[in-house]
Amino acid sequence: MSVAIRPAGVEDVDAMQDLIARYAREDRMLERSRDFLLEHLRDFVVAEDNVTLAREASVERGVVRAGVGAPGRDSDLPARFMGCCALAVLTRELAEVRSLAVRPEASGRGIGGALVRACVAEARRLGVRRVFALTLVPEFFEKCGFALTSLGRLPEKSAAECPVCPKRFACDEHAMLLHLDGTAPRPLVPGEPVGYTRLFLGREPEGSR
Repeated sequence: MSVAIRPAGVEDVDAMQDLIARYAREDRMLERSRDFLLEHLRDFVVAEDNVTLAREASVERGVVRAGVGAPGRDSDLPARFMGCCALAVLTRELAEVRSLAVRPEASGRGIGGALVRACVAEARRLGVRRVFALTLVPEFFEKCGFALTSLGRLPEKSAAECPVCPKRFACDEHAMLLHLDGTAPRPLVPGEPVGYTRLFLGREPEGSR
């Protein structure tokens, strides 16, 4: 079985919305409306299996090898949606990896990492210098080369989008940052707040222990 990463199309929107909504109901990510997904469709890549791979990984947004199976295998079977991820460019220097979701039954196959790598490759192609993500699973992004940072160091996100986020009073996400020039982000200062709730409201997220 092969897995490929490709740009999302309108035919993927229903599957993307259903998968994201599934995790949103578990309070693991933000829900995205159909209108949002259509409006930002060019930001998304999707993973699908049972696809004949035409070429190896590229920095361009085309088919990217996820390292599962062999080229051409199962090419007679229909492609199946396995996950999605988006790269949102916020400024000339900063982009966000967001809406990363993989079907539960596909967990552990390297699909999430392949989706993130495709978004990072696109950021490099565009000339963006830094890529960040907000996540409940910082260990995953550490494996992708990201380092823990403070949301306060990302004002393009914390000042513009976080104040209207439905989770702003209960933000338990970690900010992860990747410098595309290979340098390491500045280490966190002890006690430096990470999530939005601690940073701007000065308290623990609602429901935290």
